[in-house]
Amino acid sequence: MSRVALFGNTPDSFSPNAGNGACIARTERFRSTMEAAGHEVVVCSPPQTVRPGGFVSAFLRDRGPFDCIVAISPFPAEAVTHSDCALPLWIDMNGMHPAEIQLAGTDVHTNRLEMFRMLALERSLLARGDRFSAPSARQTDSVLGQLFLLGRLDCGNRGARVVHPFPHCALEVPLSRGPETDAPPRIISTGSFNSWFDHTTLFRALEYVMERDSKVVFTCSGGAVPFWSRGVEEFASMTSSSRHSDRYELRGWVRREELENIYDTATAAVLADIPCNETRLGARTRMIDWVSRGIPVACTRGAEVSEDMERAGTAIVVPEESPEELGRALLTLITRGEVRSAIRRNQIKWCSEEGDPVRVFRPLHDWCASPLRLLGGIPSNFVPRRFGSLRYRAVSFVLAVREKGISEALGRIAAKLPIPSVRQKRESQ
Repeated sequence: MSRVALFGNTPDSFSPNAGNGACIARTERFRSTMEAAGHEVVVCSPPQTVRPGGFVSAFLRDRGPFDCIVAISPFPAEAVTHSDCALPLWIDMNGMHPAEIQLAGTDVHTNRLEMFRMLALERSLLARGDRFSAPSARQTDSVLGQLFLLGRLDCGNRGARVVHPFPHCALEVPLSRGPETDAPPRIISTGSFNSWFDHTTLFRALEYVMERDSKVVFTCSGGAVPFWSRGVEEFASMTSSSRHSDRYELRGWVRREELENIYDTATAAVLADIPCNETRLGARTRMIDWVSRGIPVACTRGAEVSEDMERAGTAIVVPEESPEELGRALLTLITRGEVRSAIRRNQIKWCSEEGDPVRVFRPLHDWCASPLRLLGGIPSNFVPRRFGSLRYRAVSFVLAVREKGISEALGRIAAKLPIPSVRQKRESQ
């Protein structure tokens, strides 16, 4: 088995202002599955500094030797690409970050600056990684297309499986007990109020439920993320103005022990997404947190995991931006015990089959046992902007020299010169 350096975010690095909750969850999943497969894993959470490469290089030197590196995006993986390390590198593209930035703001100039920053990050990851993974099959296809556009894939590596889908899989956690017998039914939502989180549909669905059930309560943990605080602020304003305001409990970011208590007393969980590119390409970590604990889920369609859960019978899934349908689904979950029981049985089955971490992460286990670099491809800084441009011609010449030799390269140039005698001589040979 191999000794692996895992760069990600650890629980002690959590900060609401950093927005690194998803990276923490992903890092823990990777760590636990690699250790279960027999690999020795050393976790590092690099600081978000202007020049993090030196920190990474020092860590690898002081804590090494290592056989390979696994890095979780965005910022921990970027830190690795800034180092002088030449070890085989697996990068987990944990979310479609440009799609997230697309939603994060209304000022076009500020948004373009953030997008420029994120595109630089994404390019550095795609240019350096030897293998990649993503939390949805849709994003896996997207990453594959990006690698082709960057020139990373050609006949030199056509036999390699370079990108793998690693959906968020089941956790080894105890099943939720649900509310006490005499306690009111409790609907929960946990996690960030991201820019793709449809707080308006969620509020209207909850109001629909509370109008028809006088006891149900709603408990929410989590809050704002960097670049996007409007969602949670608007949701808090809506709930405080509701005539059912005393049944809304917004706890904000909470400690792990309190979060586990929220899970353990839940009757059902709810998630609503807006229709957008991030919803289509992204993952929903919180849904798997609920499913792993046997908490029945009502959610909107759009994300790949929602459709997976609908197919497995582990959630009730409704169209996006349909608060009444979402409300009816929640009413079904809190009033019909036989529906909750059936969903719970399906969730337990899914966790042991399709969502089994050993099955999902097997390509990573195999690669860590025998880590390989990605050979072939055109260096990404060679990819030209426009066919026929001066840069295009210069790169073509360099590649021709490398592949065919100087004589062939000069011959190709001569064949394109607008001089009849030269062209005719070349064609007659």
